[in-house]
Amino acid sequence: MKQRRDFLKQSAAVALGIAGVAAASRRADADAAANWSMIIDLNRCTGCQSCVIACKARHHTSAGLFNTRVEIGEAGNYPQARSTYRPVLCHHCQEPACARACRHGAITVLANGIVAVDPERCKGDSACITACPHRACFLDPASGRMDKCDFCRTRLDQGLVPACVEACSSGARLFGDTLAPEGEFAAALGRTATVAGERVTYVRLRQTSVEKKS
Repeated sequence: MKQRRDFLKQSAAVALGIAGVAAASRRADADAAANWSMIIDLNRCTGCQSCVIACKARHHTSAGLFNTRVEIGEAGNYPQARSTYRPVLCHHCQEPACARACRHGAITVLANGIVAVDPERCKGDSACITACPHRACFLDPASGRMDKCDFCRTRLDQGLVPACVEACSSGARLFGDTLAPEGEFAAALGRTATVAGERVTYVRLRQTSVEKKS
């Protein structure tokens, strides 16, 4: 009986080891075999905040702090003025200003383009926050470390899209691999002018017929 228990324990250990190797392999694949990018169509965004809520539920950031947000503005003139919505998050820059500002080497660009933060190296001195042109990172008071969007890396490891993309009912957020684009992301990528060195691109807000006449 004891031998059977020992055998089962050893089998479980081996299974866990294999699972760990498989997980590490998926991580390596996600980190090296893709070039992740997001396209945000401002004409589709309704400002519903579903992306913000989904991100908050996924990452449990501190109260009042968000890895993504939706900025609300206005376009046109009275009486034809309208509200506009612009989702904001880390742009995962190819040469990020935040990384240059960090004296501790806590911010790196992964092979797949994601700008990642090493919490063990981050000292929370906020130099990166000041340097970010998109105001997309913040100091988490709970950890004393910088936090920001990481394109939901753990979801990518599982073959899933970022939580904000999944939650967007209007299809304003499109996500994919620029090295092997598929579906609607591929179509949008083909007709969208990308910004050099950034992995978040916006489809500009189109003018209404009234705005074109004014």
